[in-house]
Amino acid sequence: MGIIGRGTWYDKTASELIERERKLGRSLDLIRTEMGIGISGIPHIGHLGDAARSYAVTLALREQGYGSELIAFADDEDGLRAVPAGLPKSLEKYLGYPVRDIPDPYSCHESFA
Repeated sequence: MGIIGRGTWYDKTASELIERERKLGRSLDLIRTEMGIGISGIPHIGHLGDAARSYAVTLALREQGYGSELIAFADDEDGLRAVPAGLPKSLEKYLGYPVRDIPDPYSCHESFA
């Protein structure tokens, strides 16, 4: 592949991860990285950082000869902390509720999540 260089932070992180897993006696057949977002608000560019970092480590693991996959998830049990800008104020009554339990304010999906 050749797109991940040697000596970068993600190469070092991958090497440290491999060493840790070896010391713990875990299988190195498939090393999973993960990223996730809380979905209590509107997605924004900040969410990209977690995805990019996790994917960079995934690529570095592969470049070092290990099977690796990225697992991405959205936390639908995240509690609504504030009504996001641009959404109806009627959502205020659901502050603190898990977003999966909040009705979609536009009635086009199962829930706010």
